[in-house]
Amino acid sequence: MFEDMEPTDILFVGGGLLGLAFGLLGQSSRFCFRQAVQEAVEGKRAGQLRGWLIATLIAVAGTQSLVGSFDIDFSESAYWVESLPLVPLILGGIMFGIGMMLARGCAGRQVVLAATGNLRSLIVIITIALSGYMTMRGLFAPIRQTLEGWVQVPLNNPDVAQSLAASLSVEAESVRTGLIALALLLAVVLLARSFVLRDKIYLSVASLIIGGLVVGGWYVTGVIGYDEFEPQRLESLTFVAPGGNAMQFLMIYTGTTANFGILLIGGVITGSFLSALVRRELALQSFSEPKEMLRYLAGGVLMGCGAVMAIGCSIGQGLSGISTLAFSSIISVSAIVVGAKIGHMMMNRQTIQQAEMAPAE
Repeated sequence: MFEDMEPTDILFVGGGLLGLAFGLLGQSSRFCFRQAVQEAVEGKRAGQLRGWLIATLIAVAGTQSLVGSFDIDFSESAYWVESLPLVPLILGGIMFGIGMMLARGCAGRQVVLAATGNLRSLIVIITIALSGYMTMRGLFAPIRQTLEGWVQVPLNNPDVAQSLAASLSVEAESVRTGLIALALLLAVVLLARSFVLRDKIYLSVASLIIGGLVVGGWYVTGVIGYDEFEPQRLESLTFVAPGGNAMQFLMIYTGTTANFGILLIGGVITGSFLSALVRRELALQSFSEPKEMLRYLAGGVLMGCGAVMAIGCSIGQGLSGISTLAFSSIISVSAIVVGAKIGHMMMNRQTIQQAEMAPAE
């Protein structure tokens, strides 16, 4: 299919198809990082948490297999860095986690929901795109750049595999092989548990495929769509930076060109819409009161700014970044989880206060 295509066209088609698949699966399975964290915090039956772990493990196993098979260099991605900018990674991750809980969904989930008629999510993704772009190149960019210079931790190796190999005095390929085997084993155990318990089987299978989509993103941008003469940054599934770029593309269509990320966003919207249409789940939904809108707007701003500072969102860092085993991704995702827990506590406190203020019945 891709043999006679130009690298740019491969990126376009690959991004669109991967986005389409993510939209279909994300809408039909309700795949959601926010719910996964909420289940972990509340100790509930962990269907979403299990799904997220399966997706992560498959993404890690597949991506590390690509490194061994095609010698992909992730230093050309945003995740492998020579030094860790700790302040924006941690602060941005916490901001994103809080925002995700306030808006009741991460950036990827909001795109999926907006395509089904959820006007709350539409407002949130516009807010995320605007605030994210402002943090990348606009009003907030100087603040981000200042924070990046505060605490820089140099790295001898940018990822876990190379670092372990250096520490153990073994080949990095041997470490990768062991990590691939471990990730696949754990994924099989979690998937088998879902089948044995007959609990969220479709979600688990969909999560497995979503993990594969992350691998597909790296394969498209790092192998079949890679152009040695005009190299572009390697990327896979991520939503905040592409969302900002997509908004800019819509506004100045004649003065710019599309890319992998923009086509990914378009594919997700299309896939989610088609899934909701077939499942008869298209429905307009809006805010119940003005205060709710303010909460969602605040969540969108925190996610947009936070994701750019943390070099990715819960999917960009939580799946794509983690799949490269980058230290920056481990720190960022840990901060997102901490922020989500803080946001969960804030939401619970607000619920309790509202209940206390309600009149007796």
